[in-house]
Amino acid sequence: MNTSKIPASKLPATGRYRLGGPMAWWVWILATVFTIWLFNVQTMFSVVQGDIKSTLHLDDYHLTLIAGTYTWAFALFQFFGGAFLDCFGSRKVLIPAFIFVTLGVFLYGTATSYEMILLAQVLMALGSCCGFVGAGYIGGIWFGMAAYGTMFGYVQVLSSLSSAIQQPITEKLITHLTYNRLFFYLGCFGVLLVILALIFMRNPTPVATHKNPFKVVGSNLLQIVKMKQMWIAAVWGGIIFGLNLALGVVWTPKLFTAAGFTLDNGNLGSALLWLGLAAGSCFWPQWSNRIHSRRLPSIIGAIMIIGGLLCVIYLRMPLWLMVTMMFIIGMGATAHMLAFSVGGDVAGGPLVGTSSAFLNGIMFIFGGILQNIPSMLQSHGYGFHAMFLPYVIAAAIALLFVFLQKETAPAKA
Repeated sequence: MNTSKIPASKLPATGRYRLGGPMAWWVWILATVFTIWLFNVQTMFSVVQGDIKSTLHLDDYHLTLIAGTYTWAFALFQFFGGAFLDCFGSRKVLIPAFIFVTLGVFLYGTATSYEMILLAQVLMALGSCCGFVGAGYIGGIWFGMAAYGTMFGYVQVLSSLSSAIQQPITEKLITHLTYNRLFFYLGCFGVLLVILALIFMRNPTPVATHKNPFKVVGSNLLQIVKMKQMWIAAVWGGIIFGLNLALGVVWTPKLFTAAGFTLDNGNLGSALLWLGLAAGSCFWPQWSNRIHSRRLPSIIGAIMIIGGLLCVIYLRMPLWLMVTMMFIIGMGATAHMLAFSVGGDVAGGPLVGTSSAFLNGIMFIFGGILQNIPSMLQSHGYGFHAMFLPYVIAAAIALLFVFLQKETAPAKA
């Protein structure tokens, strides 16, 4: 993997560690494994929700609220996670994050009531708010800002690919294990990550301390929210990511069963959705850098989502074509990664963590809204086609905002 146009051996030494060197890769791998782990715990809900429903005697409304609780709590905490990374550095922020997610996973596995599940979701969201953004932050500070978008893309590739693989594996495991036992084992893995973070997690150079760090965090956030282009990127990126999250975590299995396929077919569709996101993340950010454009790849991605949604919602298709459309939707959703690239272009290096967290927080707000829209419409008596029409409209709005986005990619030298 080339992290920038400058070879790692030529990157400057900073403190005890060289940018792009062995320690850089090790810290990045640790942060990325944490992100993959928590991402899989999150997306695993689409597979285990049936067992949770029967064990705790819940209905579909409660299941949607469980998924929404994580999403909304994550979005709220997210706004501060990146700013704290910029202010305190990776060690003081990510080690507590590892601990919170691990505690949440253990509580999730031992929960005996609806309220305990909600508390577990809040704990996991508190730690997870520094996961994806933290891995991106690590890529920027350990490999240089020239490699920021590329390293962020690699994180997304691995997270999405693991989700695609995880879902059929979880299906098999659930036939031999209760979801409680599964989450206990996941919690044990979290303990291992905490130990490794205590030993290895750090910045390449010491982070300067401030007399009033919370004032610095507030100042950083204020600078970000004043940037018009950041808000435009947040809207179209949020819609695209939110659609992928809503489909991948909650609604794909239901789309498939409504079309006459089995729940296993629906889980396959979810896996293909994440696989499409992984495949797109392999080249989408690099292509954007190569053609010096954020807008063109994002326009293409939004069009792919609109076309895929129209097909899976309104057309009768054989299974192979249905799962192909899910793959196309996932690949189109990769465009949301370019919203982070826009944020990095606009905010610059000193605010990279804050800009990423701001964008990710907005994305999860959209995810929470979009997850709940179909169930709300269903509760008011709307049919299947009407339930998912807002998804097509939302994708069209995202496309409009991409056209409004100024080109922020660095000009070709």
